[in-house]
Amino acid sequence: MKPEDQKTLVRRAQAGDADAFGELYADLRHDLFRFAYYQTSSPHLAEDAVSDCVLLAFQNIRQLKKAQSVRSWFFSILLNCCRRKQREKALQTQLLDIEDCCRLLGQESDPASHAALHMALRQLPDADRELLLLSVLFGYNSKELAEMTGSKSGTVRSRLSRTKDTLRAMLREGDEQS
Repeated sequence: MKPEDQKTLVRRAQAGDADAFGELYADLRHDLFRFAYYQTSSPHLAEDAVSDCVLLAFQNIRQLKKAQSVRSWFFSILLNCCRRKQREKALQTQLLDIEDCCRLLGQESDPASHAALHMALRQLPDADRELLLLSVLFGYNSKELAEMTGSKSGTVRSRLSRTKDTLRAMLREGDEQS
């Protein structure tokens, strides 16, 4: 969607146009569900989180200050909905596209590395894992991630770098133990 079309839809939605909000959601729905699924490891929890997110976004669209930030605003809401669903269901397992992660870490993809990666991801703190997911899967840059998390861009870059280093070290340890 073109940025000027997006701004127009946001303004219309803020004025109470449900169809405009529906168009904004339609443009994001696939990515919202994909992120929620990776966060919760469950299609049912993902659907619930996305539903909660859409309802909250619809109720609070007037609070969106920058129309060009609508995508990151939706994802910020969704992230909180996913966290709530995870707490409710006490889910610990996280899914991540192995090719993306292996490429990120500069490693080859094979079934053994797939299992090791999932184990290593579960050991990361939630906030670090979430930053990594948003960065790797959806290509958010440090500025956008900083907006979503209320942090500074430099802090986000540092955390991502440390998280990647930690993940690489965990995977190396796993290789050495095999």
